[in-house]
Amino acid sequence: MSAEELFEKSLSEVDRLIHEGSILGEPVEVNGCTIVPVFGYGFGFGAGFKGSDKTCQGGGAGAGGGLSPVALVLIDKDVKGIEGIRVVPVRKPGPVTEAINAIGEEILPKVVGMVKKIEESEEEKEEK
Repeated sequence: MSAEELFEKSLSEVDRLIHEGSILGEPVEVNGCTIVPVFGYGFGFGAGFKGSDKTCQGGGAGAGGGLSPVALVLIDKDVKGIEGIRVVPVRKPGPVTEAINAIGEEILPKVVGMVKKIEESEEEKEEK
């Protein structure tokens, strides 16, 4: 395997890991409430290749990462509108928690609106 192939394969694996789970975990439903975990993550990556032109030996790649819980998004199905959605930090407040809360205040109303449209569309299809 050449250095270029090694580097491309390693980068594609890192890309897959980043995009597969993103920062939201799988939603879990408990007693009429949907719980969506929110995670923070970080990673490092490196690749190298040293060899002579004659032997083409060498190579190496490495990566490390971490994932930590940041907050839970609680969606109460019995409460209509934005009032039914809460963001609960699961660690001491800090810049990341404050950013998630700010994003939640901005994005959650839009998400709720889109979910309502989808539900209304599905209800219309069922009525037909």
